[in-house]
Amino acid sequence: MKKIFGLVLLFVGLMAVQVGHARAGLSDTIERLKPAVLLIGTYKSTDSPRFQLRGTGFVVSDGQMVVTNAHVLPADLSSADAPALVVQVRQASGEWQMRPARVLGTNAARDLALLRMEGPAAPAMRLGNSSAVREGADLAFMGFPIGGVLGFSVVTHRATVSSITAAALPSPSAGRLSEQAIRGLRGGTFEIFQLDATAYPGNSGGPLFDPDTGEVVGVMNMVLIKSTRESALSQPSGISYAIPSVHVQELLDRHR
Repeated sequence: MKKIFGLVLLFVGLMAVQVGHARAGLSDTIERLKPAVLLIGTYKSTDSPRFQLRGTGFVVSDGQMVVTNAHVLPADLSSADAPALVVQVRQASGEWQMRPARVLGTNAARDLALLRMEGPAAPAMRLGNSSAVREGADLAFMGFPIGGVLGFSVVTHRATVSSITAAALPSPSAGRLSEQAIRGLRGGTFEIFQLDATAYPGNSGGPLFDPDTGEVVGVMNMVLIKSTRESALSQPSGISYAIPSVHVQELLDRHR
């Protein structure tokens, strides 16, 4: 009995160590990745407030390229009276530094945008192999939920991949298809990650990443996909979605 009891204590101790290592792993990853997560918004001196947060972005490639959702971008950027597109980069001091940015390219069908920001290179995230992600995988995502209501602090949530499924659901009748759903179906459906976590509009464009390696495997999206899968739901459903990073890589390859 003493031997059995000793083995049980050893097993419990090993499990505690493994859990501790897992938690420490995510904490270390968050600390490393936070400088690469940016505020995406607009700036106009006559607006109040002058900076308007529109979503989240993250730095990739050479440290000056930024990935976000296409719907985060203002529709009137070409107008002479339009506010300037800007990003805000967190400095080592903890303060946010505003920088001008321009659009390099977009993929409207995947709701992705690639920007280039001015100024020195920032720490960049690595893109992972989204094709290797399996249902049941434990991931995490970062962003600015509910915009500036909670303050401009990077927030991290854990998420499990509940399903890898089609971005657009078939409708029993053409009359129930939304305009976005029709555009999506015409452009060809694609697979997305369905997550068991609640995200908010401010999370749009944020990175979905592996907690151990920090590699980005997806981009959070709360507009394009919900409009085609959950258009009947007006409140957060506890389900979130992300665009696989393979589509980010395709966008990068076209605009290097």
